[in-house]
Amino acid sequence: MSTDLWNRDRRKPWRFFSVRSRLLLLCVALVLAFTTGSLVLASLFAQNQRDQAAAQEQYRRFETIVATEQAVTLFRHRGGQLNSALLLHKADEQKAAEIAHQQALDAVRSQLAEVGVFDPDSRDVVLSAVEEVPRLSLIAITAIGEGKQESAAPVMAQMQQRLDTIETTLADARHREFAQAQRIEERGRQRTGRATLTGALITAAIMLSGLLLIWTIERSILRPLRVITEAIRQVNAGELAIDLPPLRPDEFGEMAQSIRHFRDRSELLGRLAYHDPLTGLGNRAKLEESLHRRLADGQDGIALLYLDLDHFRSINQRFGHGVGDRYLCEAVNRIQRFIPEDASLFRYHGDKFVVMFELGRGYAETEIKEVAGCVLRGVAEPYPIPNDVLTMSTSIGMAMSPDDGSSAEQLISSAEAAVIAAKKSGRNTARFAGGKLAGQLRSQKALANEIRESLKENRFEVHYQPIVDYGLRQVVGAEALLRWRHRERGLLPAAEFITVAEEEGLIGLLSQHCLELAHRQARSWTAAGHLWRIAVNLSAHQFQDGRMLDVLGAFQHGGDAAANAMDLELTETVLFDTSNEARLLLEAIRALGYRIGMDDFGTGYSSFKYLQHLPIDKIKIDRQFVGTMEISRQAMGIISATIALAQNLNLDVIAEGVETPSQARTLYRLGCRLHQGYHYSPAIAADDFPAWAAQFSRSQLPAV
Repeated sequence: MSTDLWNRDRRKPWRFFSVRSRLLLLCVALVLAFTTGSLVLASLFAQNQRDQAAAQEQYRRFETIVATEQAVTLFRHRGGQLNSALLLHKADEQKAAEIAHQQALDAVRSQLAEVGVFDPDSRDVVLSAVEEVPRLSLIAITAIGEGKQESAAPVMAQMQQRLDTIETTLADARHREFAQAQRIEERGRQRTGRATLTGALITAAIMLSGLLLIWTIERSILRPLRVITEAIRQVNAGELAIDLPPLRPDEFGEMAQSIRHFRDRSELLGRLAYHDPLTGLGNRAKLEESLHRRLADGQDGIALLYLDLDHFRSINQRFGHGVGDRYLCEAVNRIQRFIPEDASLFRYHGDKFVVMFELGRGYAETEIKEVAGCVLRGVAEPYPIPNDVLTMSTSIGMAMSPDDGSSAEQLISSAEAAVIAAKKSGRNTARFAGGKLAGQLRSQKALANEIRESLKENRFEVHYQPIVDYGLRQVVGAEALLRWRHRERGLLPAAEFITVAEEEGLIGLLSQHCLELAHRQARSWTAAGHLWRIAVNLSAHQFQDGRMLDVLGAFQHGGDAAANAMDLELTETVLFDTSNEARLLLEAIRALGYRIGMDDFGTGYSSFKYLQHLPIDKIKIDRQFVGTMEISRQAMGIISATIALAQNLNLDVIAEGVETPSQARTLYRLGCRLHQGYHYSPAIAADDFPAWAAQFSRSQLPAV
């Protein structure tokens, strides 16, 4: 003790006490301090344990609600699988899906029973909504399967309302329990503060009696208390990189364990919000946030590569989503190997990915082209799967700031426009963005929106181009051709909108609409006594969709005989699919009463040796051969060989694109009686067709 302290001590009242008295007083004070401190600390620790128990209960409730939300998510997923099985009419998959769906529903009920222990109101609301979802889903799927999309829409809206109610109710309950947990933690922190103060007072009282007790308090109470307090502060600040306190077999250890659980849950929720679960890449939200942050920080020279895998949809349709998922993961591995080390890769949507990296100074276009070229070459390697080898390639749209956009939305839109241009130019290539491309993309999106609105307003109609028997001078059928009665531009042929419909994923809706109107017209003409067959073009998308038989079967309800007056025409590319599934599908379609025709014969992969094995009923000679047969020996030879082959195989043969009387006579002399083209008539409205057919039959039979 220093001289000053000693002098101050001599002026204190206890200087009159003897050493024994001082020791006795110190001992008494020490005992009193220990006794009082022990009682106070015991009380605080008891209260702390009660708070810990309450906090654990709150965390248990919180985790119960989170588990219920996960069970609801699985229930929705199993419901989606069941709906798919119902639409596909696959009994085995439907049975398995029903079992899985029921198990998921039972799991939801079990979780809700636990929720009901502490929140019966939320349990009742959620349980009521959950019990309604399967019934509404079945009604909607039944309506869709019957082709009644209009009836399904309000039911699906009700179902979505129930799902929103479930999600909102559980989210509110989770927030309430989390807020209660925070309040309990706050009370715990306050009591911890009081415990710290008490510990400090006890430490001061017993400082002269034993440094060991001070060391014990510092080591056992104060140090872990500071660590946990800091961890709690970080949690309250919303930080994920928390300095976790060590695990201990006491109350502080329990608090540390609770903080670890909370950290893990927070990381999981953050990952689900910003990462793709299949590939582990950042998702669209992560891309937009990262790009927006970089642009907001004033960074220039940011490059985007917008990658769209070529032909991925056909791989999914042919081999299933399992192969498709592995294909995507392999594409991600290849892309990551060939992009710069500081580049970031995101899964933007489906089979579309975005690479973001910072360009060096100068020669920015050269640098981004080099990176795109490396990715193109790196991706373009065969991908082997069991019993087959898949090709892999990608189209790339390139954009950079600030030339192609100063905001995240503009930059992504420019890159997307560029990748569309790359696909149009043949795929497996890279294209730069530009103002013209972005303008074309906006125009395309606007036209696609008009198509959607016009479908709702029934502004698409079908016109019919006659198919005539040249020798008998009779109309034997017609080809159904879709027309758009535009509000401002009048009647538009398919060439004005079909390309945009294909690129925007609307071709299925248009084809379905055309098929439905053609069936309706076939029923009308059959009822009126006309024996005219209607030919309808099926797109590859329709044929490979997997629901073709369901769609056609829906037209057969009620003894509908329209199929017996319908021809479904497909291109060579589709018909020469040698897979067993394609052949079985064609045979099943014919079993429903439809005839199968090969459209545009000779323009694709025609092979006479395969033709005899195809389940088809007619061949349609492409217009390019008809138009050049009088000046091209090759075209004349192809037509002659096709007609002879069709006759030997007992197939009907139709020549389309007949424009002149000379072409009609030549085709007839070669043995082709059935003609279609502007020489006879363009496509005409259904109401005008019977009158035209009657007038044509009365006209004079031409000389051959």
